[in-house]
Amino acid sequence: MHHLSNHHRLWPVLLIAFLCHWLPTSLCTSLEAQSSASSLELSPRQLDVGIVGHGQKKTLEFQVINVTREPVQLTKIRPTCGCMKMKPHDVRTPLGPGEKRTFRFELSLGRGWGSFSKKIEVHVGNQAVLRLPVIASHHPGIRTSRRELVLSTSTVAEIPEATQVVEFEQISTQQAPTITELTSSDSMFRVRLLEPVKNRARVEVTARQGSSKDRFVGQIHGLCNGLPFIVPIRGRAFGLVVYQPQAWNLNQVKQSGFSDSVLTLRRVDGKPLKVTDTQLELIRNTSGIELSFTSKNLADGAVQILAFVAEPFPSTAGGIYGKLKVTLDAEDTKPLIIDLLGVVRAGRR
Repeated sequence: MHHLSNHHRLWPVLLIAFLCHWLPTSLCTSLEAQSSASSLELSPRQLDVGIVGHGQKKTLEFQVINVTREPVQLTKIRPTCGCMKMKPHDVRTPLGPGEKRTFRFELSLGRGWGSFSKKIEVHVGNQAVLRLPVIASHHPGIRTSRRELVLSTSTVAEIPEATQVVEFEQISTQQAPTITELTSSDSMFRVRLLEPVKNRARVEVTARQGSSKDRFVGQIHGLCNGLPFIVPIRGRAFGLVVYQPQAWNLNQVKQSGFSDSVLTLRRVDGKPLKVTDTQLELIRNTSGIELSFTSKNLADGAVQILAFVAEPFPSTAGGIYGKLKVTLDAEDTKPLIIDLLGVVRAGRR
């Protein structure tokens, strides 16, 4: 009986070896991968981390089991996301018959809201033969009005663009979530918990007026229903002239004509502003798109700049990235250099 059992285990290997002599290499590799997959098992078959908050780190482990009586040579264990880092482990030594080998990794949880789902791959040869799902739930039942806060300040005066409100909505209930231990990463950010509105908790963040014209970054953090949360902050300190958005994204450009996305500029002292010239330096333009710009004066003294896509519309898709130089009539301001970006979707008219 033992002799027959050995033959029963060996015949799939012999069959694959015979077929690989005649079949293309790619198909042969696929057959070998299927054979390796049937030789291995994962325990557990899925890692459910459960309910989690932001910025947490967890060390997790799983086992790869050789369910055959023949050794199996693993080549690598590969996470599909940089948020998972494998601990030192051994794949050089073949996995012996019936052997269970434990692998550990560190999971760094980011700033997501909702479901988290990634995988860890077990490779034999050059193919992944097993995949371990790693799942979690970031702040279940909560959604936010903003994933990040984009603030603007001026060295000349306090401006409304320095303040934004982020709302935390508790889905499927009329009660607002509980926000506690609210703070910011830097003293330049003033954070304040506002009165809730129905099922929405509200947090107001203000960037204090500073003397620097550099860009700034930071974050607010606290607990939402007892789980840690992080909302990142980025922004820029302007001088006399403020513009929105801080980087002009044309988004998906699908046809000729005026883009829906516009750039708005204004003086913080309320005086009328006028654009005298615009020049675009395209650093990346794989589609060959042609852009021109026109300005429109608004009743409050601000100016809108509109982008126009010329005919013929490109037949090739590609990215747009460049620097838009805007010259103003204000003698006390230098020309503004504004990032411009977008994506051309060819063939959509």
